[in-house]
Amino acid sequence: MRRRGRRWGRVAPVALLAAVAAWSGCAAAPRWQEDVLGALSASRAIGQDLVVYFALDGRDASDRMKSRLADPLVMQALVRGGFAAVVVDGFARKNLYEEWVGGGEGMGIAVLDGRGEVYAARPGPQDPEELAAFLELCAGKREALAAARAALVASGDGAAEKHRLGVLLLDLGCRKKCESLLLDAALAGVDDARHRVARLYALDGNVIAARRWLQHVRPSPAARLTEGYVLYKERRYSDSARVLEPLVEEEELGPDRQRAWLYYGKALHYAQRDKEAVPVLEALANAGTGSTFEAAALHMLVHIRDPQHGHSH
Repeated sequence: MRRRGRRWGRVAPVALLAAVAAWSGCAAAPRWQEDVLGALSASRAIGQDLVVYFALDGRDASDRMKSRLADPLVMQALVRGGFAAVVVDGFARKNLYEEWVGGGEGMGIAVLDGRGEVYAARPGPQDPEELAAFLELCAGKREALAAARAALVASGDGAAEKHRLGVLLLDLGCRKKCESLLLDAALAGVDDARHRVARLYALDGNVIAARRWLQHVRPSPAARLTEGYVLYKERRYSDSARVLEPLVEEEELGPDRQRAWLYYGKALHYAQRDKEAVPVLEALANAGTGSTFEAAALHMLVHIRDPQHGHSH
């Protein structure tokens, strides 16, 4: 991809505004606001999606991410997606973090729709490439989310429709909203929902609950992907890599195939098999679709090559 290999630093404000203006045509240049209640009110008034960054000032990872929020990649993604944006004190607003994001230490991103309802979240720090890709994903899922919500209402809370919406929200990291939908669908007999519940619990670090749900799942490529992810979260990295390796070429997974690809590479790394991990992650990083998985692979490669860059086992 065109932007591979670049290292991001601070951008002069005048140059940044000129660049954003060029990208956006007649649209006003975005800015990161500091009043979350004011930003939320303004966004609701005009039905605009709002990106909220919860910062933990004084923490190295948070300060590093905060210093790069004005990176051109991020600003371009804000413009293209029509987002407003605000920085929030994660210490002072920990109640909002818990409500919108949930997992993690209090730093991360939440994305709210024009009604003020959270539909996407990602805890922890993100590099500019990762954040930009995440914002592109959020903007790209708006129509699908609207259709899934409408279908759920029209169905009168049907299990299949709950499953459809729950899967979308899980893919966007919205843990707080997807759990009840997926649980209802799983308990109503939707088999695919069972391993999605397991994936959600593994994401939250509750591998015991994840294992309980996996016991009741029929075999499928998607279920095997969840199995590999649970093994990864259990730190059984060699076992995880063994399960995930064949799924990298599994066409039935669709876009989720890149999830298997990413965690296969990460599992190899944590199994201390970097000679195998690096080419796997490089191939994913250069796949060229602009996905969050490609950005995460690039992030992982940076840390493998520079262990001092906020990387620890």
